[in-house]
Amino acid sequence: MKKMLLLIIVLALIVGAAFLGFSRDWQTPAIKMAEATYVNQSVVAMVSDNRGLGEVCSYLNGKVDEKSCVNADGATSYKLEVDLSTLADGEYEVCVEVADANLYFPNRVSQCQSYVLDKVPPKAVLESATRYMRRGGGAAVFVSTPEREDNIRLSVGEYKFRFISNAEGTRHFAIFTHPYDVEVSAFKPVVEIEDRAGNIRRLLVDTVTRDRQFKQDTLNIPRSFIERKSLEMLNKEGSGKETFLEMNRTMRVESRARIIAVTSASLSSEPLWTGAFYRNPGAPKAQFAERRTYLLDKEVIDHQTHYGIDIAGLAKMPIKAANNGVVIFAENLGIYGNCVIIDHGGRVFTMYAHLSQIDVAPGTTVAKGQVVGRSGNTGMAGGDHLHFTIYISDVPVEPAEWFDPAWLQTRIDDIYNDFKAEE
Repeated sequence: MKKMLLLIIVLALIVGAAFLGFSRDWQTPAIKMAEATYVNQSVVAMVSDNRGLGEVCSYLNGKVDEKSCVNADGATSYKLEVDLSTLADGEYEVCVEVADANLYFPNRVSQCQSYVLDKVPPKAVLESATRYMRRGGGAAVFVSTPEREDNIRLSVGEYKFRFISNAEGTRHFAIFTHPYDVEVSAFKPVVEIEDRAGNIRRLLVDTVTRDRQFKQDTLNIPRSFIERKSLEMLNKEGSGKETFLEMNRTMRVESRARIIAVTSASLSSEPLWTGAFYRNPGAPKAQFAERRTYLLDKEVIDHQTHYGIDIAGLAKMPIKAANNGVVIFAENLGIYGNCVIIDHGGRVFTMYAHLSQIDVAPGTTVAKGQVVGRSGNTGMAGGDHLHFTIYISDVPVEPAEWFDPAWLQTRIDDIYNDFKAEE
């Protein structure tokens, strides 16, 4: 009898231990709270448990008796948003408490973190801006903020332009453009200042722009040209449409992406130029934003836009830097052949393409008029010439403006001088 009783007790213990082992979830839920110190509406916490969640609660400033709870109904993950929008600005401790879905032995865990609630957008004043410009042309703007603001940008549709700021972060200067492919009706330059809490102040720049017509040209492409350039650029034979499109379309996109990467990686600095930009001598050929139609055997095979200007002079003529700056690129660049890109500060860049030789290296400081290479016909060039482009950020603009000292002074430099007038 005693043995039987002992056996029953042992079996009960085994069954109880087994039940406990299978029913007990030893892993506690996980909580990941927003890492930002400043918030403007709410705090988001992501909670999870591999075997399901039960009650998810939040409370402020240690007031456990004021918990607000929801049931996650066994979900393995749940996004909890703690609304602070009705509270006064200030510092709050936000606590999240979570239980898993285990019916018998629920695991509980809690986590608290302090946040600064700030619902007020930053203050800003648009101090000065270029008053008149034209499509494809450049302009400048100067904005001041009473407090330090590090996240400030200017947008024209999908195009973004970066500011340079003073050491205190309270005065901000940017050069922007009316992109050639943006209609006048859609040109609305907007300054956005975003503070640490994510509040955004928007200022519309009331620069007046006027439209212009860009030249259109039709180019007949000889098969001999395709064959020669295919060997040079693709290292393979070809003289047909597909070969031409691989160079003129696919490689053009790749070259454009490389330019964006190079200019975007360049650190913002104040303007380095002195006076109007130098124009290399020679006859003007293709113009800025010229729309080209390409024909092969009288069939239209492609359309592209010419971003810069072409200047034809003597073969292998010395090519000089348009202004003071720092070389940030000096190598082959697809359709542009041997190419040099110079950073002139203020997010302004110049590009010299189709060179037969390059005489500078990245990191070199150059002065206006210093030789950077010699003209040539590398890349998609049909003859010896210089392809010259000016970029604001990574957006091509009309170079003729930058050759004009009066335009540069009144449209750009005067605004910059306002920006620098704090001393």
